[in-house]
Amino acid sequence: MESALPPSVWDEALRGVEKDVVQFAPGYLRHGPEWGEGGPPPGPHVEWQRGHDAPPCPRCQRPMRLAPQGGCVCAACGAGRAILPKPPWLPPDSPVRGFVSDEPAVHEERPLEPVQVACTRCGAPLVADGSSRIVPCGYCSARVALPDAVWAALHPPRVKRRWWLVVYVADDPRRGPADTKSFTRLAERALEVAMILALLVPIAGIIFAYERHLEPARVVLGSLLCVFSVPLAMWLHGRWLHSRICRPEHEVVGRIAVDLGDPSAVEVLLTPPGQPAVILTRLILKYSNERRRRLVELGGENGKVRAWMIPEKPKKSHVELVPSVLE
Repeated sequence: MESALPPSVWDEALRGVEKDVVQFAPGYLRHGPEWGEGGPPPGPHVEWQRGHDAPPCPRCQRPMRLAPQGGCVCAACGAGRAILPKPPWLPPDSPVRGFVSDEPAVHEERPLEPVQVACTRCGAPLVADGSSRIVPCGYCSARVALPDAVWAALHPPRVKRRWWLVVYVADDPRRGPADTKSFTRLAERALEVAMILALLVPIAGIIFAYERHLEPARVVLGSLLCVFSVPLAMWLHGRWLHSRICRPEHEVVGRIAVDLGDPSAVEVLLTPPGQPAVILTRLILKYSNERRRRLVELGGENGKVRAWMIPEKPKKSHVELVPSVLE
């Protein structure tokens, strides 16, 4: 694809696109980049909308899929689309493998129809083909500058169309184990409290040991062990729950159901893969505004997220805000 933008600008715009494929629901597009208060940097820059999407079939407009032999194919009508090779200036480690676009192919000739205008000096007819804005008159030898309207007719603006990248994802985080942070978050907060208490324990321990005629070092050491044993026990319990609940055989599909009216509550239905009518349990989850925006990125209502549940134990379940790959 030809462009007046330098390769460095395209490289910046295309960096990280493989994350969009695994982080967003199909069809979700987000605007970027986020410039902050300072606005865009000086010089040429790219603003885009990108996400997880598939090119539509040119015949029936249904989503297409990649074919093992190359190109895109429509499962409904069998129509195909070619994949254009990636530009040579992309770095070798780029995940981009090619493009799918409605734009004309590179170096495709666009025929121009000549336009007849009149010489501004003698009124004789001139023929302009768009190759130059200055046209010599064959009668009076005047050099006539084409008006803006005529020049625009000879060089119509290109129609903005969507185009798609074919991206290779080497490591799909949706297929890996569940994140352990939600299981150990309380332990981490307890550790922060323990760190604060650890600053007060030596003073309190020395005073206590002095009043009870005990050895201060043992009192202080025993107090510190008690303070830090609580977050350690919480951390071990969280890791144990993670290993028990988030097993591959326990993974189900979490379906974002409805907004309950509470600005911080969302209902998620846990169902077996491919069986949306079989509801294993209903979970009412409390999320911050930032995490609720994440639910919109995942498809909003009717979106699908990763979830786990121990069979016949609905209270032993876990939901992760990552797209499900089971359907």
